[in-house]
Amino acid sequence: MSVDRPLWIARLGFSLWMVIWLPIIVSTQGPQNFWWLCNLAQFLLLYALWHPNRLVISSQAGTVLAVGFTWTLDFIVGLFVGDSITGIAAYMFDPEYPLIQRASSTYHIWLPLLFLWLCHRYGYDRRGLWLQVVIGSLAIVGGWLFGDPERNLNYTHAPFGVEQTWLPDIVYIPLLCLGTALFIYVPGHFVVRGILELVRADRGRMRVNP
Repeated sequence: MSVDRPLWIARLGFSLWMVIWLPIIVSTQGPQNFWWLCNLAQFLLLYALWHPNRLVISSQAGTVLAVGFTWTLDFIVGLFVGDSITGIAAYMFDPEYPLIQRASSTYHIWLPLLFLWLCHRYGYDRRGLWLQVVIGSLAIVGGWLFGDPERNLNYTHAPFGVEQTWLPDIVYIPLLCLGTALFIYVPGHFVVRGILELVRADRGRMRVNP
């Protein structure tokens, strides 16, 4: 029986990353930080790597890609201009945050590539979008209920740094869940599908024209 080396490298490498990443987050930010969508996605990915489940992988791929691309672009631009232009990566330029904590956020750069590779390998399950609507909404509600307001987990208290005072929370939180689905999960879903279709088409052309 042959050993699937790429998959085992991914499993062991990502598991090692989680062993390093978890203590950093707990010691610098506390467990409540795991309510962030991309942090939660890492736990789901760890499970899906060891118990291959393309539905779980597909559910997180679009979100990780959309957030990761935005974060990476903001971070790269910030390296040139000296600060974040959107606020999403502002903490990366704040010396009050420990360097090790800031370094632990660089997973936003490479995690989308791992998800794309896994979706290409196992296939993309379109039901993942609807599963992510459920998972993401639970994460938003969880961050609102159990997170400190000043942490603003998943923007439950201050969207893009602007304090939310114009709507009661009972109205704002459902709207936030809906808006996050429409502007993050759905676009991410179609981008992942588009990338995978381009890869399949390119490989098809290579087989036809060796």
